Amino acid sequence: MAVSALRAPVAVPLPPPPSDDFMTRGQWDTLWALLDGVLPSYAPASAVTDRGAQIAIPDDEFHRLVDRIAGSLDNAPSREDMVEFLAFRPSAYPPFRDDCVRNLALSPAKAKLAGVLGTLGTRTGSLLLTGYWSPVTQQPAAVREAIIKSWCASRFEALRGLAKSITSLAGKANGTTNPHFQKLCGYSNVPRDWRPAEGYDFKFVQLQPGDGAHEMATDVVIVGSGPGGGVSAKNLAEAGHEVLVVDKGYHFPPAHFPLPQDAALGYLFDHGGVYVSEDASASITAGSCWGGGGTVNWSVCFKLQDFVRREWAGEGLPLFTSPEFDECMDRVWKFIGASSDGIRHNFRNNMLLDACKQLGWHGDVANQNTANKEHYCGQCHLGCGTGDKRGPAVAWLPAAAEAGAKFMEGFTVERVLFGGDGTTATGVEGLWVARGADGGVHEDVGRRTQRKVVIRAKKVVLCAGALWSPVILMKSGVKASLHLPNPQLGRNLHLHPVNSLTSVHRKETIPWEGGIITSWSGEFENLDGKGHGVKLEPLCMVPYVTFSLQSWAGGLDAKLAAIKFRHLSSFIALARDRDTGRVFVDPETGEPRIEYTVSDFDRESNLEGIIGLAKVAYVGGATEIRAQCPGVPPFMPSAADQARLVQNKDPEFTDAAFGKWLRQIRAMGNKPPLTAFSSAHQMGTCRMSATESSGVVDERGSVWGKKNLYVADSSVFPSASGVNPMVTVMSVADWISRRVSKEL
Repeated sequence: MAVSALRAPVAVPLPPPPSDDFMTRGQWDTLWALLDGVLPSYAPASAVTDRGAQIAIPDDEFHRLVDRIAGSLDNAPSREDMVEFLAFRPSAYPPFRDDCVRNLALSPAKAKLAGVLGTLGTRTGSLLLTGYWSPVTQQPAAVREAIIKSWCASRFEALRGLAKSITSLAGKANGTTNPHFQKLCGYSNVPRDWRPAEGYDFKFVQLQPGDGAHEMATDVVIVGSGPGGGVSAKNLAEAGHEVLVVDKGYHFPPAHFPLPQDAALGYLFDHGGVYVSEDASASITAGSCWGGGGTVNWSVCFKLQDFVRREWAGEGLPLFTSPEFDECMDRVWKFIGASSDGIRHNFRNNMLLDACKQLGWHGDVANQNTANKEHYCGQCHLGCGTGDKRGPAVAWLPAAAEAGAKFMEGFTVERVLFGGDGTTATGVEGLWVARGADGGVHEDVGRRTQRKVVIRAKKVVLCAGALWSPVILMKSGVKASLHLPNPQLGRNLHLHPVNSLTSVHRKETIPWEGGIITSWSGEFENLDGKGHGVKLEPLCMVPYVTFSLQSWAGGLDAKLAAIKFRHLSSFIALARDRDTGRVFVDPETGEPRIEYTVSDFDRESNLEGIIGLAKVAYVGGATEIRAQCPGVPPFMPSAADQARLVQNKDPEFTDAAFGKWLRQIRAMGNKPPLTAFSSAHQMGTCRMSATESSGVVDERGSVWGKKNLYVADSSVFPSASGVNPMVTVMSVADWISRRVSKEL
């Protein structure tokens, strides 16, 4: 069928689920019982048929609850749909379980979790961890829920962390698999007025089966097809050099987008959609597909701010305040079509702008890389079907192809190769995995052609991102000049940690529609006078994002919030973090592991941002404000108090009840690991520096102590950019790749 005749995105099957043998059947049964406590089945007492599996609510109370929701929302879901949703038991639903297995199979902490679940399965362990002699599998749903609640409030940090991990797992799985959700709120995998774009017809290198290593040669091999790799490929190919771009991810044409949530997490993002820090305090999202993060980001474009440019230049990197870097940014800005001319704000973006104006705060429009086209798409997180978003697969990589660049998908680089001197990079080697017989990538990897590949190259440019570029260098044995591991490699990890806040409105917001970030506020971006603080931005609102970030206060509260999904607006406080973590190599899998705990300094920035967002929600007419802070209940503003608000007056001081609630948030302290922090921006792990002892690459992007080896992605940032990093990545890659071209 021709693309133009499609009425919905091309279906993309999921791969077979991984084996669940990393836990015993008893451990799995304990986990399902706990997850049943997170999202139990609720029913009026007269309708309960299984008192062990359902939580009975007195009939009058149950019906008042449903009536209250129906009366608080315009065009509320039907009573029947709400009752059905409340009664649904996700933990018994096979797709929900399958989603949990897929997530846990990738977790480096799965053995630790299995141990805890095994302990809970014993009477002694149950008594110690739950206070009940009988294990959780023998408890009714109400007791299971009470156990999770007790863990959330426990004085033991380990139990609080376990509760957060389990509730987040349940929220994410429920957001992607709940069969009642579309009927309840209208969310669809197919956007309204969906139309596919043709997309560029990429040709990828194909190999025949064979036992030996397949060898290839090129002038430049670029590892990674995201923003850094795309810019580098275009510049180097147009300069006349032979270029080969390789990526471990695969290409999906626009006609496949947006993918369903579960498929997108499996195919477009690294590590099944999320990495979790070692202390479970932060969840980290990174793109992993053809086009990298530029395929799944949210269109927003910021140039690097002057105060950050001055900071980086002050560290001995004059590039960043130079006219040459201005030219790099301008060149990128023009090519991606960054502009605000075609923007049509949705509800929450208008709400942020209007509230900032009412409060007398900074608020502005966020440019989009859509070449002045209106791009009213809230599902670009799952891939852009219109092709209007000028990411690498739409703009940079097609231009590189027209200039002669070659491409290879499904190729995981394992290490950089060096010559006999141990210093000069001569190429890369890794494993290539072909598509399946039908052209898809869902078939079991063991049934697809695999070849070890060696690529010889005059120059190697790593654009694998701040998680993978340092890991590749570590696995390649990159040393400092004293033949010791480079002391900075993998360190200086910045994440732009995020906290979120959700508001409920009487009117429908239809939150999954419209540009994701078309407005922002920098009112709190410089809290310390040194450029550290938070930006306030709207949040992507596909269901799994909303509910995996939700602070859990009970199963009923979580289900009621989901019922209101069509009336929600979510926002983030995004911190320019001062303090850092590190990336290291998992000794078993060879993949990145992340050690990062939001510091006291940075969590205070996030906290001020959440309080600011609460005021935005208050001024924006919210009927309920849900700060995703553990132990802090939702706030229900008085419409009369909201109506009395005066221009430029802070509601914290005009509404005593609201002020008291904000004091609760401040007292909560926003401390990890129970507070949920997330990140979609990773930076700094191969930081650019003026001296070898303070970084990994020099001002040309060349790895210190090596020849012909470069890094051109967000990992070279000297510190956190403070803005969504796509334009900065592209600008830095433009600078570095042009230097590489001159050397060639």
